[in-house]
Amino acid sequence: MLLSRLWLFLFLLPGAAARAQTVAEMKTQYPGEKAVYLEMRQDLTVEIRNDSVQVLARHHADMLHLDEQSGGYANDRVFSSHFNRLQKLEARTMVPTGGHFKTVKVTDFKDKFEIQDGIFFDDTRSTSFSFPSITPGARTVTDYTVRHVDARFVMPFFVGSYVPVRHAELTITAPKGVVIGYKAFHAENTPITYTKEEKGSQVVYRWTADNLPSPPRDEDGPEAAYYLPHIVFFVQEAVVNGQPRKLLAGVPELYTMYADFVRRIDRQPSPALQHRVDSLVAGAPTEEEKVRRIYYWVQDNVKYIAFEQGLRGFIPHDAGLVYARRYGDCKDMANLTNEMLHLAGVKTAYLTWVGTRDLPYKYNELATPGVDNHMIATYEPKPGQYVFLDATSKHTPYGMPSAMIQGKEGLLGLDATTSRVVPIPAMDKARSGLDDASVLTLDGTTLRGTGQLSLSGYTKISHSYGLDGLDRVAEPKYVKALLERGNNKFFVDNYHIANLDARDQPLRISYDYRLQDYVQRVDDEVYVNLSLERPFATDRIDSTTRKLPRYNEFAHTDHTRTELVVPAGYEVSYLPPTVQAQGDALGFRVSYERKGDNIVQDREVYVNYLLLQPQQFGRWNQVVSKLGSAYREVVILKKKKT
Repeated sequence: MLLSRLWLFLFLLPGAAARAQTVAEMKTQYPGEKAVYLEMRQDLTVEIRNDSVQVLARHHADMLHLDEQSGGYANDRVFSSHFNRLQKLEARTMVPTGGHFKTVKVTDFKDKFEIQDGIFFDDTRSTSFSFPSITPGARTVTDYTVRHVDARFVMPFFVGSYVPVRHAELTITAPKGVVIGYKAFHAENTPITYTKEEKGSQVVYRWTADNLPSPPRDEDGPEAAYYLPHIVFFVQEAVVNGQPRKLLAGVPELYTMYADFVRRIDRQPSPALQHRVDSLVAGAPTEEEKVRRIYYWVQDNVKYIAFEQGLRGFIPHDAGLVYARRYGDCKDMANLTNEMLHLAGVKTAYLTWVGTRDLPYKYNELATPGVDNHMIATYEPKPGQYVFLDATSKHTPYGMPSAMIQGKEGLLGLDATTSRVVPIPAMDKARSGLDDASVLTLDGTTLRGTGQLSLSGYTKISHSYGLDGLDRVAEPKYVKALLERGNNKFFVDNYHIANLDARDQPLRISYDYRLQDYVQRVDDEVYVNLSLERPFATDRIDSTTRKLPRYNEFAHTDHTRTELVVPAGYEVSYLPPTVQAQGDALGFRVSYERKGDNIVQDREVYVNYLLLQPQQFGRWNQVVSKLGSAYREVVILKKKKT
């Protein structure tokens, strides 16, 4: 408190020397930073309006610019939507002039719909603006007010930001009849002070934190919610029109809200949809085969186009309408899949809410709409066994969850009042990867190879998306990049792709290639490195600078078998030894053997993590070092003496 008063006092001093001293202090405290938030504050007031519980949120941000290059922070924007309505926005630059600040107001505000990747329409709007006259010592101040017309959709408060924060504060004022719940995430090492105080008929909740550094900036890191300290608050109960009402007291209340959205679907009978289902399942020997056929039909025939406006972000369209249109968002595709399964007589199919891996939360720790952002269908062939059907993932085979939901949880809507939370498994590293087998022959200093590449699991899914729809010019370029090995004198002479659309079969590419100027010849010896491609050879992690976990889309195992035909007149002079290393996140085995007159290198490399934690970096680097050494081994052939 004393420090904050001193800070306020320094800014109220009339002299330029005091401001210069403050800038110097901030540069000393936060070396290398271009700016610092002097204050980030949200003041929230919970209100009972007619039959709804609403929140009025007043936001205040005050940034001090420390460096000539801080102009990159001049651009800002504020978001609003059907649920979060922007009511007032003011922004200004306080420019140091002599012994005072000159206020320059922002007058140019631009509104537009904020369309995210993969979403055709979203009623989220952004109001963007630029602060003028940014110089070292200037302050940029933003004040805006948002009305959340439904208290269940209030956003979390992030205590930190992309630059250091001198003072962060969240205040919630609510009537005594309102029960407030909250959860703090990743705040173990952040000194957040919490107080609760009654003031007449109101209760004031307050969280404050001071002197927060800027967060780590590491490539391939997880989303900010995985590591930045933040507070999520929610209204558990409130008295509305004289009656107590539970809003977000737990999973049952969250599901009550979701089930209400489902009840609002404007259901219409669709003879065409029933006819389609009947034709799809005709002759299916098992119920599982019925599910598989319906799931694949939706993947193949309904295009994913997200359209989110107001409650349409939560209420699916009628299945018959989606069937007729042949497009829809995740909710529409989930509802269509679920309805088709029911029309086929499958009783254990459920609409399912799930949070993708962008969100770190579990339902038992945060039962609010912030816990999930996606919908799928789920089939339960036997009690406790689940098949997760994400039709938005076009190439995902039956029996695998889409990569973006593996390791998460699903909220199954069993009926209008009952739900169940179930885990969605992360797929084993053996389910995905590549298997490449090739035979090499020597032609001077050129290697010629013929072989077959087989891709399975998420590896196949990823490259199926890459190959899908390519023309005659783009496809060969993609295949060359996929097969490329050795050096930049690699050429694919022929290739053939099979099973691109067969989800239950590996994607296969048979190929012929040549690799020029790769083989080294010295006198009567030939040196050949059979590690033509070297994944993870230099993938060391600097554990002294990296602070964040590293994100990986899926675990996988890659296997290559490379057979070198020993040319006539040569014998094997040196065969490298078998090398292996087994880590929890990375491992490999490289072996060589004689097979008749030929040499076979057999190599397996696996990656087994979704989030690589900092405590794993050391072992990861050890395996990478051994792998790099194994890649440098060469086979030596020597001309036979005549």
